[in-house]
Amino acid sequence: MIRDEAKQTLWRIREVLIALGLGALGAYWATAFFGLLQYIGYVLLALAGIVFLMGLQRFRFRANTTGAGVVTVIEGQITYFGPYSGGTIAIPDISRITLIQKPMSKCWVLEQPAQPAITIPVDARGADGLFDAFASLPGLRIEHMLSMLSRDITQPVLIWQQNTYLDPDRFLH
Repeated sequence: MIRDEAKQTLWRIREVLIALGLGALGAYWATAFFGLLQYIGYVLLALAGIVFLMGLQRFRFRANTTGAGVVTVIEGQITYFGPYSGGTIAIPDISRITLIQKPMSKCWVLEQPAQPAITIPVDARGADGLFDAFASLPGLRIEHMLSMLSRDITQPVLIWQQNTYLDPDRFLH
């Protein structure tokens, strides 16, 4: 049997392990065979490199799921069920994302116009689904977000803000 801590760590780094397996198979096919299988091996090596980089970013984003609450991301909508608060926000309606430090953990603050902000702990169950939601926002710098997530912060850090000033899609006239 595998200890729970080891299983959770392997689950957090699953994309990187898959990339290493693909890379090993691609390297074997590229060096041991010739013809079509050799070319497929080179393609697998390139694909493994891309999956490795994406998996590394996701690993840096994921935290242990020991925080309060549950996050779900379904059909473009983020829902947070917490012990004291909660809320729902559509991904296109997010106007600002801020990272703050609470006494127990770091939290995402998702703001939307004319609605209260939603505060989600980074280590809530299902919070790893926020990576894809955040990555779909235009102009969000993923590397900046990951570096701020790994640092010790004392003040709120602006991660992303929607540029709505003079946006022609937001006004009638």
